[in-house]
Amino acid sequence: MFEYIIKKYYNKLIDYSKRNNRLRKELILSVFLANMLIYSIPLSLFSYYYIVLPYSFLISYSEFISRILYYSNINFILENNVLYIKNMSFIINQECTGFKSLFGIFALIFSTPILNIKKKILYFIIFSPILFILNIFRLWSVFYFYYIFNIDPHFLHTFLWEIFTTIFLIIFWLVFLIKNKKELFV
Repeated sequence: MFEYIIKKYYNKLIDYSKRNNRLRKELILSVFLANMLIYSIPLSLFSYYYIVLPYSFLISYSEFISRILYYSNINFILENNVLYIKNMSFIINQECTGFKSLFGIFALIFSTPILNIKKKILYFIIFSPILFILNIFRLWSVFYFYYIFNIDPHFLHTFLWEIFTTIFLIIFWLVFLIKNKKELFV
């Protein structure tokens, strides 16, 4: 977003930054951070429940996860969006759907100061299903390792998978950045 404004109204700054590598890096970083403020708004709205998924979506998503658990031979009971496995209940809420990862990769990709919007959209379309499938695997693994090996699901869910998901987001963004490094606007 800001790269278009700078490109249009501040050509002298861009010309000077092409001769001064430090200024070029500072300009790219500044534009990235300014863009991140804008493009991370959906993530913040989702995280603080200003954007709320319909309850029917959560029910459908819970049923989808329960089918995967059924085919994995895991005994469970599903009531609305609550899964009961062994002696523990798991509420599948909007935090469990993987939309935070999608909003995160959206913010990272679209904040990168590259003028080619088609490439940004293409990479977002490529990475989104991968992150969605990764999130389904995350949920399945938490339930599976709790059911089979009795590993603490809170540890898996809130610690390990938070780290893994963050690492995957960074890796996907770095792939996008490396593949498009020559197209940075400065």
